[in-house]
Amino acid sequence: MFTSSTTPQSQSAATPEPNYVAAPRQSLATWKRLALRFIALLVAPACFAPIAVADPIAQQSADDPRIARAWRVLRMVDCARCHGKSYDGLVAPSIVDYVATQGQERFVRMVLDGDLSRGMPGYRSNAYVAESIDDIYRYFVARAKGEIGPDYRAPAPLELE
Repeated sequence: MFTSSTTPQSQSAATPEPNYVAAPRQSLATWKRLALRFIALLVAPACFAPIAVADPIAQQSADDPRIARAWRVLRMVDCARCHGKSYDGLVAPSIVDYVATQGQERFVRMVLDGDLSRGMPGYRSNAYVAESIDDIYRYFVARAKGEIGPDYRAPAPLELE
C-alpha cells in the first residue's frame, strides 16, 4: 500500500505578525504649509477669472448725446417699421449686420439715396436724417460692436430754462 509521508503542518505554529513601520509624525508647520497649498489651488482659478465691471466704452456710447440724437431720429423716421423694433431685421434686412459688414460710405449712400429695387426709400430730402447721418452711423456701429444693446433708450433731452 501506498502511504503518504507528508503530514499537515501544525496549526499551533505562530504566524508572523505584519511589521508596521510607524510613519514619522509631521510637524504642525508642515501641515500648515500643505493646507495653504491646498487652499491656494482652490482659490487661484478665481483670481484669474474675468471680473464683471462696467465697460467704460459701452458707458461712453450710452451717454453719447450724438447717439441719443441718432436714436431719436431713427424713431421719428420709423425705420423700425421695416427693419424691426431693434433694427435686427423684419421685412427688410438687419441694419446692425449691414453696418458690421459695410463701410460708412456705403451705409450713407444706402440711407440717403435708397435702393428702390429693394424697397428702400432714400432719405436725402429728410433734413433730420441728412443732418444726423454720421450720428446714425455711429449709433449702428455701437450696436454692431455691442457697446449698446437693442434695448437702448436715449435719455430725456435736457430742458433749457
